[in-house]
Amino acid sequence: MPARGRRLLARLGWVVAALAAAAGLVLLFLTTGTAVECAESAPRAAPALRCELDVAAPAAAVWESFTRTETPQPHYFDAVLQAEMRPGGRWRFVTDDRSRLLAGGEILELEAPRRFVQTFAAADLDDPPSRISVELTPIPGGTRVLLVHDGFAGRTATYRRFRRAHPLALSALKSLLETGRLPLRARLYTAIFKPGMKLATVRAEPWE
Repeated sequence: MPARGRRLLARLGWVVAALAAAAGLVLLFLTTGTAVECAESAPRAAPALRCELDVAAPAAAVWESFTRTETPQPHYFDAVLQAEMRPGGRWRFVTDDRSRLLAGGEILELEAPRRFVQTFAAADLDDPPSRISVELTPIPGGTRVLLVHDGFAGRTATYRRFRRAHPLALSALKSLLETGRLPLRARLYTAIFKPGMKLATVRAEPWE
């Protein structure tokens, strides 16, 4: 092979190696730790996720971030919450164009601005409903948030998905409330997954 061709192949090899390294770093960045960690139940216990964090914001602001309806939520892929804010009321997350259903359930308990409990079912999974509870406790300088996701029928696809999704969303929520900005990780996830969410097979019926 002529020297020029060998140099071209060598440069191409370096480019491929650099791209592979960059992709590896992005993957590592997207899949490793966040500002919030969720404790998983012991192997022999019923599956559950327990996420606790302190947010430097008043409880009313944190509550509003969890329960704000009809507005895209930046910390959760710009999903829109639609809900009947009362015990026994329906709730659901839809894409920001309201065309696709992401998740939904029933509000079991609601004590504003302190606590809510709801059933949860991801629209694209066949798992039976699980349960999410959120408690807000005022502390000096802010609010302590405790999110518990339990009631899983084993280590289901929902459990496996949200053991990673909850830390990401809660980290983004914390950053947004404290700094007014989403962390880079959350912005990348939104850019990557938001288009795919609109290709989900579950179409959202009109909210009535």
